[in-house]
Amino acid sequence: MLLGMVSRLHTLPRRAVLCAALLLPCLTTPAHAWGPQGHKLVAMVAMEHLTPTAKKNIKFLLGKETLADVASWPDVYRPLETQTGPWHYVDIPEGAGTYDRERDCPTQPNVKAGSPGDKWRDCVVDRILFFEGRIGDATLDPADRAIALKYLVHFVGDIHQPLHTTGVQKGGNGITVNVFGSDTCGKYPCNLHSVWDSGLILHRQLNDKQYLALLDHEFASTPPAATPDDPATWANEGNALLPGLMLPQGGVVDQAYFDREIPVVDRQLEVAGLRLAAVLNRTFTSAPVTFKPAAADSKQF
Repeated sequence: MLLGMVSRLHTLPRRAVLCAALLLPCLTTPAHAWGPQGHKLVAMVAMEHLTPTAKKNIKFLLGKETLADVASWPDVYRPLETQTGPWHYVDIPEGAGTYDRERDCPTQPNVKAGSPGDKWRDCVVDRILFFEGRIGDATLDPADRAIALKYLVHFVGDIHQPLHTTGVQKGGNGITVNVFGSDTCGKYPCNLHSVWDSGLILHRQLNDKQYLALLDHEFASTPPAATPDDPATWANEGNALLPGLMLPQGGVVDQAYFDREIPVVDRQLEVAGLRLAAVLNRTFTSAPVTFKPAAADSKQF
């Protein structure tokens, strides 16, 4: 049922999708993940490192849209189907240090842990693996694979935002902060999560192409390693960054905080893009094939 709903949204006219995007601020709290620019940058870094075969497959699935065009699509869909909300993060408890699937990745609604239906769970670690499998499955309808690709692009970005790897104060959403002299960010009180989603990125005052050029320059001589390819390890890496970036209630985000943390933001954007490219390159190793549905296609989400 959920897959069918997602598929229908995918085929809506552009005007309907635009309306959903315009309604998003009214339906949700202000912070979800990397903001639109952060997600686009992850996708743009990835596009620079794709093989020709991967590019052909992506064009086959997305048509005229690019990875950057669809990178924030899951945030548009999220308020329309709340089950997808937990797919964007994983709540590693404070002090736990490392991800534990049984503890940190909840089962799907009405699914018992360890039951035959408990194959995929509702956290970003499992969902990256789930959608990676779907984009490479030629027995699925290309429209379903395109949706899976949109989710994969987004979730690889999400898991590299460090506050998407902790349950502390709802990933920092509950930590109010003063940002460059202001206690409000738009219509909402500033919080640490929104600072990391978009505040630090926007403070650079660069457009997408300028920021991508800055990342290319920063990491030209010493690019971060795209390995390992395990989303659980990516979550552990992000969680390990938390002690350096956390602030107390009422903490201050000033130029000194920006100067200290923006290199971390840049590295996370870069490595997320490199890892996304690595996932897509290893998945798309042959030319696009005509849709050949399997005799019995399980569409479990």
